[in-house]
Amino acid sequence: MFTITLRIIVKWLLVITFLYFFSTILYFGYSQVDEKKGVYTFYWSGLQALFNDQEFGIVKNKSLDTNFDGLDGPYIINKIVYQVSEKAQLSKSYLINKEIKVFTGKQYLPDFKVELKGLERVETALYAPPQKLLVISDIEGNFTGFFSFLLSNRVIDNKGNWIYGNGHLVLNGDFVDRGTDVTQVLWLIYKLDQQAENIGGKVHYILGNHEIMMLQGNVSYANFKYIQAAKEISGNRSWDGAMQTLYNEHTVLGKWLRTKNVIERIGTTLFVHAGLNIRHIDAGLDIPTLNQIASKNYGKPYHANFNSKKEELSLSGIYSPYWDRSLAMDFKNKALYFFNHISVKETSQDELEKILKYYGASRIVIGHSIVDDIKADYDGKVLKIDIKHGTQFKSGDTKGVLIENNRIYKVDDASNKIPLGR
Repeated sequence: MFTITLRIIVKWLLVITFLYFFSTILYFGYSQVDEKKGVYTFYWSGLQALFNDQEFGIVKNKSLDTNFDGLDGPYIINKIVYQVSEKAQLSKSYLINKEIKVFTGKQYLPDFKVELKGLERVETALYAPPQKLLVISDIEGNFTGFFSFLLSNRVIDNKGNWIYGNGHLVLNGDFVDRGTDVTQVLWLIYKLDQQAENIGGKVHYILGNHEIMMLQGNVSYANFKYIQAAKEISGNRSWDGAMQTLYNEHTVLGKWLRTKNVIERIGTTLFVHAGLNIRHIDAGLDIPTLNQIASKNYGKPYHANFNSKKEELSLSGIYSPYWDRSLAMDFKNKALYFFNHISVKETSQDELEKILKYYGASRIVIGHSIVDDIKADYDGKVLKIDIKHGTQFKSGDTKGVLIENNRIYKVDDASNKIPLGR
């Protein structure tokens, strides 16, 4: 009797699920996009187009329109400066001196100046612990949340200048894509990177999967205004080919990003964007090797045929330190892997201890996999800090972690500071 009832419940759940998705697609539409070419391989407008003054029907191989939308840039390529104005006009000029102005369109900071200097030396990856270390991740082009967080935690003044002294700031990946202020975020980091170094502080920019994708020219999550800028500047109508132009080795930002690591250890705290798993230590992938393999491939198109196991574990979209989710296997991620027939095992406490021991660490800080609030997992040894940040100034919803005097605090952009433990 129980078995029959269960079968009926499952049957009706499947029927309801199918009807839900069918009706949703019927009304709201569905599309498939070739993001390399910038065309719809399939497009169904949905019935809602009849009421929204949109094109109605089914279309194949239709080009997507991209447009400028507000301020963007500057992009500096081989001494040429490209800038998009508020009126959606692209200008081109030549770099005259080593100082540029970045426009934000924000009332609290309309613009800021950046001095261009040689920041092309490759970063080291092992550091002594500073007195204070502030960490945040996954800003994704959200300039207001980022600026508000730094200001509230006294990393910068209201002009965007470094005032954190010899403190360290860790940016744990994914500061690009999705948002509408990507270039402003990057230029602010570039500026602080330089200013901090000048007075004994440090900015650690750990690259995440979205920085890697951007260097590769992958526009899957890029706002259309950046694709438009890439096409106009490069003259290339192919989306991925155009985007590579904005951050290649001939650009100021592209050169600078190529100096950054995908994994660092500060004191006994390990920083990676996504995570590490037992396979990394079984393959003998220490910190220098992971960074070396990753940096050697910055800007190269993603491929699935790797030359070695070490290369696969360092670069793949499943196991690399900027994609791995084995430390964050919630129901959503388990379902994602299951339905895509991908074999990923959740890291056990015992495996984590082995990973930490191998890398000489007592804890690891990760972003990438979003959580409801910053938390310490795995007996406090995994700090998960990817949350949905606030987009309003001093909202209290943009959060990070402060490690100070061997104590850990959750901090936000409203100057709140809550202990998380030792």
